[in-house]
Amino acid sequence: MNSVAVGISVADFVLAVAFGVTGVLGLMRRLPRNRFVGIRTPVTLRSDETFAVAHVVAGPGLVGGAVILALAGVIGIGSAGGVGLAFALVGLVAALVILGAASSFGLRAAARVPDWDQSDSCGTGGGCGSCALSGACAAPGASSTSVS
Repeated sequence: MNSVAVGISVADFVLAVAFGVTGVLGLMRRLPRNRFVGIRTPVTLRSDETFAVAHVVAGPGLVGGAVILALAGVIGIGSAGGVGLAFALVGLVAALVILGAASSFGLRAAARVPDWDQSDSCGTGGGCGSCALSGACAAPGASSTSVS
């Protein structure tokens, strides 16, 4: 058994667990917005909703990449010599490509979430509910435009 193949297979297993847990939590919308785990870009960290949308979209790819990593790890440890090393490396590269594509899809989905600010649309875009409430969201002392 090749020690390099075992080392890469162990790395495959560790990455499989990390990406699998992230994918499942993202699919279930249970992954809180944070700066350590998940797809962390300025777009996804913009709000809780954008972070959740990115991980719901990327979740199936993250879980799929985790399955590929786990299989590559099993075959890498179970096969003798260069075959085990080849499976461990090919599985690692294939999973990283899938994980990158899934993250890209999640990032695109997060970018499509509107950046809605209640103070910008108060009374005119439906932020407060109706024209009768047009001044209700305005900051104290700010002038509000009334619609007749």
